[in-house]
Amino acid sequence: MVDQNIRQPLTNMFRCTFKCIVFRISTSMGTLFIVRHGETEWNAEGRIQGHTDIGLSERGADQARSLAERLAGVSIDVAYSSDMKRTSETAKLALGGRDIVLHETPRLREYHKGEFEGMTLAEIKSQFPDEYPKYLEKNLDYAPKGGETTRDVSARMVKIIDEIKSNHLNEAVLVVSHGGALRAAMVSLLNMPIEGNWSFVFANCGLTTVDTYEDNAVLRHFNDTSHLNDTVHHGLGS
Repeated sequence: MVDQNIRQPLTNMFRCTFKCIVFRISTSMGTLFIVRHGETEWNAEGRIQGHTDIGLSERGADQARSLAERLAGVSIDVAYSSDMKRTSETAKLALGGRDIVLHETPRLREYHKGEFEGMTLAEIKSQFPDEYPKYLEKNLDYAPKGGETTRDVSARMVKIIDEIKSNHLNEAVLVVSHGGALRAAMVSLLNMPIEGNWSFVFANCGLTTVDTYEDNAVLRHFNDTSHLNDTVHHGLGS
C-alpha cells in the first residue's frame, strides 16, 4: 500500500517540473522556414548557375507566389536571402507584401562553380572529360577551376546559419538560398558529419521547417512541395 502522503508531493513535483520544462522550451524556440529559390530558365535547361546571377522564370515566380499562399497564415519576423536575383526575387514574392526587411547577403550564395558555370552535365562531360568524373565524386576538396569545394561552402554556411539561428532564437525566420548551400546548412543545423552534404536534395520553392533551440535543432518538415501544382526541379545546378 502506497502512502498517500508520499505520492501526492511526488505528483505535484512532477507536474511542476513538467511545466517548467515546457515553459523553458516554448520561450526559447525559433523557427527557420528554409526555401530553395524558384525555377530559372537555366534550371529548366539543366545549366549550372553557381554565382551567375540568373533571375526567376515566370514559372519560378509562380512557384514563389504559391509559396506565399502557403505561408499566408504564418508569422514571419525576419527574412534572409543570398544576393542573387533568383533568391531575392523568391523571398520578396514569398513574403507576400509583409512589411519585413529582407537581408540579402553573399554568404548565402550557391557554390561557385568556376569554369563549369553556364554548362550542362553533358557539356562538361564533352569539354572536360578528365574533370567530369571528379566532379561527380563525393570529394570534399574538389572544385572546378575557379570554384569552391564542398568544404569551403560548408565552412561558409556554418557561420551564417549559426548567426541567423543565435540572433533569432525567439523568432520565425525565412531563409531563401540555393540547393548546394542549403545542403551544407542542413548538415550544420542537424550536427551531421560533413559528408552529409550528399544526403539532401532541395526542389525549387520546396519548404523545409526547422525548430531551433540554443543547443539543438529539430527538423519538422523537409522539402515539402505540396503547395506547388506542377513538376519541380531537384537538380544540382542551383
